[in-house]
Amino acid sequence: MAPRVDEKYREEINKARTELENLVKSKEFSAPDFLRLAYASQFTIATSHHNDDAGNTTSTDDATKKKTQSPNNNSLKTIAKIKANHPIITYPDLYQLAGVVAVKELGGLDIEFVPGRTESLISPDESCLPDVKQSPAELRDVFRKVEISDPKHIVALYGGLKLATAGAQGANLKLDNSYFVDLVDKKKDLSPAEKALLDDPEFHNCIRCYATHKEDFFEDYEEAHKKLADLGLPYSTFIKSTLEKSASQVKKVLGAQKAVGVGVAVAAAVVILSFFYVINRRTAKHSPHQFQ
Repeated sequence: MAPRVDEKYREEINKARTELENLVKSKEFSAPDFLRLAYASQFTIATSHHNDDAGNTTSTDDATKKKTQSPNNNSLKTIAKIKANHPIITYPDLYQLAGVVAVKELGGLDIEFVPGRTESLISPDESCLPDVKQSPAELRDVFRKVEISDPKHIVALYGGLKLATAGAQGANLKLDNSYFVDLVDKKKDLSPAEKALLDDPEFHNCIRCYATHKEDFFEDYEEAHKKLADLGLPYSTFIKSTLEKSASQVKKVLGAQKAVGVGVAVAAAVVILSFFYVINRRTAKHSPHQFQ
């Protein structure tokens, strides 16, 4: 069952966010580690929910319960402590909340967080993450498991993965386009995998774009991160969140268009139509991974 995302739940989310922010700001825990945990959670869930030979979606959740109940590394232990402080928040929500906190700390990008993920005792497994040493074809296969196929999204998240898996060096890095600048300018020794990325026409175009346009990287990374983070988010929660944002936008429009009745109607209609457009796109992409 998905949690009831009411005022109390949101209050607990805000408290947990503050705890996570304090941890990364105090350097008690590194932002790249939180980012890696958020990534690993989604790739693990996608890997554990797979189609069997008959085409049915199966889960390995029961087989992995003990792993999450007894975290065996610092990142999981930290999340477990926060979970103990806020037991109504689901583990998947905490993992993704840690991810958006990490992104903001690493580069200032403030990614929207939508709570309401179904509780899962599947332990994030870093072996499920894409390997930055993989070939372009292999990367496409791994990202396809989390329903990400657009080259720009793959390349943007690849940049995030390079930072998240950089070890101690990652603490001194920022989540921006500097990695791609170095790739294009060859200011660093390129690995065989990086050379292969540059040789791939689609990936090459994205890398060059990000190297010269920082804002394009930020825009595409935010879009890709949200797409990855929303995997497993119940459909009903997404609709509710979108409705709330649409209602808020309508209120702003009404406030700005007090004197013009027709203008109010037109502006409100645009917002409402935008909402249905988003819902239709989501419906077309709805999948077994977005379990109830």
